[in-house]
Amino acid sequence: MPHNPTASHREKILLFRPDHLGDLLHTTPVLYALRQTYPDAHISICVGAWAAPILKGNPDPDEVIICNLPWLDRGPSPSWQPLPSVIRQIRAQRFDRILNFRVAAKAAAFSRLLGGKERWGFNVQKSRWAWTHHVTYSRERHVVDNYMALAKALGASCADVQFRIYPEVEDLTGIEAFLKNSPPVVVLGVTSGHPQKSWFPDRWAQVADVLVDRGFRILLNGSPSEGFHIEAVRSHMKKQAESLIGRFSVLQFAGFLRKCAAIVTLDSFPMHLSAAVGIPIVALFGATNSVMWGPYPGKSPTIVVEPPADIPRNAKAMAWIQPKHVMDAFDRLDLT
Repeated sequence: MPHNPTASHREKILLFRPDHLGDLLHTTPVLYALRQTYPDAHISICVGAWAAPILKGNPDPDEVIICNLPWLDRGPSPSWQPLPSVIRQIRAQRFDRILNFRVAAKAAAFSRLLGGKERWGFNVQKSRWAWTHHVTYSRERHVVDNYMALAKALGASCADVQFRIYPEVEDLTGIEAFLKNSPPVVVLGVTSGHPQKSWFPDRWAQVADVLVDRGFRILLNGSPSEGFHIEAVRSHMKKQAESLIGRFSVLQFAGFLRKCAAIVTLDSFPMHLSAAVGIPIVALFGATNSVMWGPYPGKSPTIVVEPPADIPRNAKAMAWIQPKHVMDAFDRLDLT
């Protein structure tokens, strides 16, 4: 039921989202929906420092609060030391409503410490105890639609899912020079951050070589800590491919993707970002639920390559995918 603050009180809403880049990107439609519904509210969002750059230029939040939860921090030295200060900062603001988008018990326990007159989350057994209000969390719909259901429960209008990302606030001039006189670009997202989502370097190399033969420029993407994955793929290739490691900021990468012909990728942030900016996608899934975590549909052609339903979804499931499956899916994008 929508909340009706008194005229003398500016409602204060906090979104608790201290997760990874893809999780925060998936929450930007909720930020937008809440801003449209409550234009006069003070809307804050609590995020990890590693994901905060994706909000640069976003007009929807009034405040971005940095909270690096150590169990989500992939950096070299996660620390619990700053957390008491963050808790005090948030509690002092006396938020009317706090929305938590995680279903994990640990995040629920932490967000329970943040106060809030109302605490909204999902009705899952391990965390629902922390909420004053909760909504159904369905594994039969995309996580974005679950998040929007939470916003809708607060009275937000959720007719249109809009990912809010602003590459224009960055310097994009280097992208034009990088792509000058270039053949059509296909990005291969060969890293995922989780070993169970990975695919084999020699199979990536086969796909890359075929695409080079077809006249595409192949660019291999990954984070600075994942360079060995890219070099493993290149070592198996007969043709040439370039690495994108360290070339662009997050928002520059969004601007760059808009100029690419397509991406072939694992379940990863580049996949979600590509769906948000609207380029054709071939996504490789095995160990994870493509209904929940696949590219959000709507803006561009998207094809998911995954094993049949009778193959268990575990770390070995990716072995089912062969280069032919990937190239067949790529052909269905009909980029000619």
